[in-house]
Amino acid sequence: MNEQEPKNKIGMKIYYDLNSGNVIVIAPESAGIVVETTREQDFKLYKALDDKVPESVGMIQLEHGEYSLDRAEGGVIERVELETLKPLFSYPDPITQEPQVPGISLSDQISDLTQKLLEANERNEQLAEESTLNQIALMELHAMMLSLIPTE
Repeated sequence: MNEQEPKNKIGMKIYYDLNSGNVIVIAPESAGIVVETTREQDFKLYKALDDKVPESVGMIQLEHGEYSLDRAEGGVIERVELETLKPLFSYPDPITQEPQVPGISLSDQISDLTQKLLEANERNEQLAEESTLNQIALMELHAMMLSLIPTE
């Protein structure tokens, strides 16, 4: 580890309503000489959590630096997708600067598109190989047909 790097890195915690997925509190990430807080401490620390029934609140903790590209692009975590437990971001419209409907993060979109591209490339290679084999088979059939035709 580099001596300049902080020793402790704590990712952000997203507290959300278990029924709607709406974000209640985002505890920011931190690095350096820090101590991670417990869920109970966070409920006392953050006013928005203080009046909530703990059983109605979910929490996901991200890795330190996770989704930094999305935040750099102005993305704001609005909700948590309840099925996947992934944060949903809204991004400001480049023209009006109005936030858009929350959706999948840019990081996840890039990851999904990269995976789809890899799968498409693999399939393309398979199809190219099958096409070559089909062309060879057709040439062999053509040669067999020519050998059957009587020469005059």
